[in-house]
Amino acid sequence: MRRFLPDVMLLAAAAIFPYSVARIFLDTPIERTMGTAFKIFFFHVPMGWLCMLMALVCGIAAGIELRRRSTTASAVALAAAEIGFVCGLGVLLTGPIWGNATWGKPWTGDARQMSTALLWLILAAYLLIRHYGPENSRRLAAALAIFGAVDVPIIYYAVKLWKTTHPTTEVVGSLPPALWASLWPGLGALVLCTLGLMGIRIRQLLIAEELDDAWVRLADRRG
Repeated sequence: MRRFLPDVMLLAAAAIFPYSVARIFLDTPIERTMGTAFKIFFFHVPMGWLCMLMALVCGIAAGIELRRRSTTASAVALAAAEIGFVCGLGVLLTGPIWGNATWGKPWTGDARQMSTALLWLILAAYLLIRHYGPENSRRLAAALAIFGAVDVPIIYYAVKLWKTTHPTTEVVGSLPPALWASLWPGLGALVLCTLGLMGIRIRQLLIAEELDDAWVRLADRRG
């Protein structure tokens, strides 16, 4: 059952996504100030949460990998970074659309925007090192992942620590019931999709590691 759980999650996400999109664009009221552009909120916020979650998972797993030389932790860190990178890209693409409707310009350079962009660049650097760096660069990659995890609370508290144009963290909690009902399906679908893809990617990385070890053992026997 555990082997097929990621596939079940992806199938569930595929079933929920159409309902979520239809509800957001057909049943959710249009915001008075921003108009239809406000509906980007229902994609932007969940992707932001998932990007930060994946960065935390990556940083913790990279720390475990660094301490215990764990193959599983290494696979978890890499899978989380790859998914976090994609979610972060979604945040950086949808944010300016929302910002342009709210502030009249897509980018203001406030603390939350800059710290989020920094996190995305950290994940990008981590992936470049993991995929293309030499074997002895794992320590540098782990340090970057841990730094990315440290950046997550900075992103969360940026609107409280500094004066920013970005909405505060209390906005989501103050949503009326109709908007909450539209947020949950999309968030649930994205979470299921993220966990499903992560499970499949971790399994793929572990199998690849086992194959590499098998080839090394075979080469040693022939030598």
